[in-house]
Amino acid sequence: MFSLKPIFSLFLLLATINCIAAPMTFKDSTMTMVEGTNDFKRFELSHAITGLESIGLRFFNIQDKQLKVDGSGLFYLNRLKRINTINSQTNLWFYLELGNIDNRRSKNRQAYLSPTFQLDFETKRIYSSLSHQILRGPHENFDRTQIKSGFSFYETSYEETQPWFIFEVMNMNSLNNNTALIPTLRLVNKTLFFEAGISTKGDPKLHLMYTF
Repeated sequence: MFSLKPIFSLFLLLATINCIAAPMTFKDSTMTMVEGTNDFKRFELSHAITGLESIGLRFFNIQDKQLKVDGSGLFYLNRLKRINTINSQTNLWFYLELGNIDNRRSKNRQAYLSPTFQLDFETKRIYSSLSHQILRGPHENFDRTQIKSGFSFYETSYEETQPWFIFEVMNMNSLNNNTALIPTLRLVNKTLFFEAGISTKGDPKLHLMYTF
């Protein structure tokens, strides 16, 4: 007799993987995201128009002893490539953002066009990603690179909260202390994603995503 159990198990696996850290989930879903450190803060709201594409709004703030910059823009996200195996998933993502950046100290305001690429690999127990954003303002270079890698403490079902340890390296040009090393605790439950960490320099970081 034909059993639906293997198909259902595969569905749960892929659903759980999708909730780990994907920038976009399923068609017609809406995602809200907040991320913050002492130097960098951003808020995003996006809507998946297909299973491969979404559009959204992004607001951000960059600030240290010498800089005080605000920015806002519209972005388009496309999943360029996905490679699925029984136990893993690899994704290549592309963002294209158009907006304005305002340097409050120099009182310069300028339009920007900012591309971002992200490559990630994930299973139910291992996660790694690399992303790079090109963002240039008035006489400034705010390019941002993030590398994340980590593991889950144990496997869970889709209905349960899964804890992860993630180690992040983040670099943003133009900041005084532009490279941060951040050990992070990540919690994933269905469509809720939460990260909290403290850098090796003592600076906190929070990252929250919710999809509905």
